[in-house]
Parts: sequence; C-alpha cells; structure tokens
Amino acid sequence: MQNEYLHHPLDPWKLCIAERAISIDLPMQGMQRLQEMLVSAEGTAHYELQFSIDPQRLLQVQGRVKGEVTLECQRCLEAVSQTLESEFLWGLVTGEEAAINLPRTHEPVFIENEKLDLLPALEDELILALPLVAYHPEGSCQAPSQFTEEEQQFEVEVSAKKKNPFSALADLKKSLKSGQ
Repeated sequence: MQNEYLHHPLDPWKLCIAERAISIDLPMQGMQRLQEMLVSAEGTAHYELQFSIDPQRLLQVQGRVKGEVTLECQRCLEAVSQTLESEFLWGLVTGEEAAINLPRTHEPVFIENEKLDLLPALEDELILALPLVAYHPEGSCQAPSQFTEEEQQFEVEVSAKKKNPFSALADLKKSLKSGQ
C-alpha cells in the first residue's frame, strides 16, 4: 500500500522513466464526488498503476481499479452492493492540443505545472466505472406494494378515461348511414 503518492503532486516524468508500478488502496470516504453517488461510503478501492513511456515518447499510465460500492437499487430503492472493476490507459498531457493528438486508446489526463495530482484522476476512474442504473438481480427485490397498487389503480383510471381515437369516425359513419 503506497498511499504517500496521494498526499502531494507527483513528477510524472520520474515515474514514467523509472517505469514505476504503484498499488494504492484508497478509502471511499476520501472521495467527495463519489460519496454523493453512494448510499454508503464504506469500503476501499484498490488501484494498480504502471507508469511508462511509449515509443512516441508519450507519458502513459496503464491501470486497473477494483472496489465494492453501495448504491441505491432503482427497483426497490434499497441499498445494493456492486463490485466495480475497470481498466484504463491514460495519456499524460499538458494541454488541449496534446490531448486532441492522443491515440484513441488513451484517455487524456492533464498535468499542471509538470505535476500530476493523482487523487482526482483516480476518483474519476471509479466514477466512470459506476453502472448507469443499479439494481438487485432479477427476483431479489420488488417494488414496494404501495407503488404497485397505485400504478394498477392509475392504469384502470387511464384506460376508463381513454377514448378510442376511431370512435368519432364510427359516429360519423353511423350518421352518414342514418342520413341516407
């Protein structure tokens, strides 16, 4: 566990030239933006990072993240635990032009003042790994019965009020027949 890399900006050139491999265990409680999306901020995300320089002299970081998060099930609105796993390839760049020229395989991560602030970039990767919609496996949860009953009652009311769009045409047809 090498969390000393999180407390100050890093020199990406040194890490890439040395081809450093870093393992970091990062508590979910330390990630403010991520916490807003979770039911509970308990747990830790584990990161594996490999710094290197590619043949075009591009600073890059190949990494993976794995962690368990607690989200809100969109079926029953209860807590659901989900394992997140993601692999990523960063291209470390200093400006927009360099980011535009990155290979499509690389995700741009901006270096400011020749330093890399690792924590926001790591938090971004975990946020990107979140599912669009969280839910329990099929059959593990149900919507509360009050919602189901209300929905059924609403459907009955709507279908009773719903008028057949062709009923006016049928009425016109009847009036034409009776007028002959």
